[in-house]
Amino acid sequence: MDDSKKLKREKIIQIAAKEFAEKGYDAANINEIAVLSGIGKGSIYLYFKTKKELFLVTMQTVVDKFNEASQSVMNLDCSLMDKLKLCLESLFKFDDEYAPFIILWSRYQFQNYPDFQDEVSEIFKGLRQPFCEILKEGAEKEIFKTPHPEVSGYLVLSMACMLIPSLQPKNLVFDLPAEEKAKFLIDFVLNGLASGEKRE
Repeated sequence: MDDSKKLKREKIIQIAAKEFAEKGYDAANINEIAVLSGIGKGSIYLYFKTKKELFLVTMQTVVDKFNEASQSVMNLDCSLMDKLKLCLESLFKFDDEYAPFIILWSRYQFQNYPDFQDEVSEIFKGLRQPFCEILKEGAEKEIFKTPHPEVSGYLVLSMACMLIPSLQPKNLVFDLPAEEKAKFLIDFVLNGLASGEKRE
């Protein structure tokens, strides 16, 4: 695939993510996605054979983007607390740059949406869970005190999601300044999971 076609394909996926996030799979209009992507209605089938294929590729892109962000943090040579902070900041930054992708991720990470559940579940098996990895390693090193580090990792992730504007219900809006979100959650983790014995 040449570069121009690759860029066009990526643009279609970005537009599709917004359409699927806002309307859901059934109501999303593939012709509208084509027009917003700057191609003819029939031309979209040169890139994706069906609406379902486009949807599944979009979900794979969600997983790829999250994994890429996780990998960039987890590969750093720094403390677990720094990694936790950076993972949180990366997640909050996602909302600014990739809001539709984070909405689609949340639906399948937490809400068990029914669209093509078997196929999407298979895609999401490849999703890295850095919060669980950090908490698990921290528990082994006695930095965190928890008998269930993976569950604790998901709880930290869930709390972080409560501070992401695009994931908040309209009747539940937390007005916490962006620069304070990661520190707030780090303090919460330290107070709730600190062993008081050994820190990195």
